[in-house]
Amino acid sequence: MKKNIIALAVASAIAAPVAMADAPTVYGKIYMSIDNLTDAGTTVNSHSSRFGIKGSNDLGNGLKAVYKLEFGVDPTTTAKAKISGRNAYVGLAGGFGTVLMGRHDTPFKMIQGTDLFNDATKEGYGDNKPMAGGLGISGGEVRADNVLAYVSPSFNGVKFIAAGMSAGNNDGGNTTYYSTAPASNKDNSLTNAYSIAAMYGSKKKGLYLAAAYNSFDKKMTKVTNGSDSPTETRLVAQYTVAGLMANAMYQNFDKEINNTVNGKNLNGSNIQINVGYKMGALMPKLKYSMFDYKDKTLKDGNAFGVGVNYSLAKSTTAMLDYVSYDKNLANKGVAGGKSTSLISLGIVTKF
Repeated sequence: MKKNIIALAVASAIAAPVAMADAPTVYGKIYMSIDNLTDAGTTVNSHSSRFGIKGSNDLGNGLKAVYKLEFGVDPTTTAKAKISGRNAYVGLAGGFGTVLMGRHDTPFKMIQGTDLFNDATKEGYGDNKPMAGGLGISGGEVRADNVLAYVSPSFNGVKFIAAGMSAGNNDGGNTTYYSTAPASNKDNSLTNAYSIAAMYGSKKKGLYLAAAYNSFDKKMTKVTNGSDSPTETRLVAQYTVAGLMANAMYQNFDKEINNTVNGKNLNGSNIQINVGYKMGALMPKLKYSMFDYKDKTLKDGNAFGVGVNYSLAKSTTAMLDYVSYDKNLANKGVAGGKSTSLISLGIVTKF
């Protein structure tokens, strides 16, 4: 009996630290819709459906290890290629802020306001990226590889974020940013690209203001007709009160030597506006985007989206959306384009 008591005490001592360990959170969402797109018929599509695990481990003295592994999935197919990497990192968090490394959204992308049409339609027709008219590297919506990032604590409502990104090894490189990896690994540096941002307030309520800047090493962008490094700027203002949410985002993309259409550089500016008003379970919403190319041989254009969300539960929402591109946006400013439109009926559930 005494031996059994001793054995039980030893087992309990071993199990206790395990029980005290922080359990990871398993989460995800499945977002499916029926979409009808101009000249593409009607199809069933998945929109950034995903699953992941995240959590933290208490290291004592106010220090935590933080981690996240997130994957994109497409429930419409069994193709292995439809499993993709999203944000994935490990880091340390404490009174000094958070430092992390891995794959992550750039600070430039992180500061965007609430996008009421994010992932909402086939091929992301209502997203910030396509609505930017082809400007910039993915319209500023970049999730980068080989990232070292820092997020500051809040200073009276103000936070700062900075990230450095290396181009990667010459067997593939950071293709998110660069059309090719460096000729030699010795050219790798955490300043091959960098992204910095500052933000004030909260996206959930009241006033939110933010600004961000991206810069890319000219050596890593296959510059052949110039010597300048591509740069991108983003400004965001949002106000949320009661059921109303309204925001505006201004973006400027300069010296984008690699981003061309018909040999013309896609430099210019873009303004996007979102407005939504929640009334009980219903939320009507509107999005408008206009862009201006610096090369005046390209045609400026615009796009808009209108829709309504219906909350079935805290975890589940149904959406009906309509998105329209004018002929210039659809063809990235080149004459002879054709306007396109899409209507989408979808449902998203989160877990």
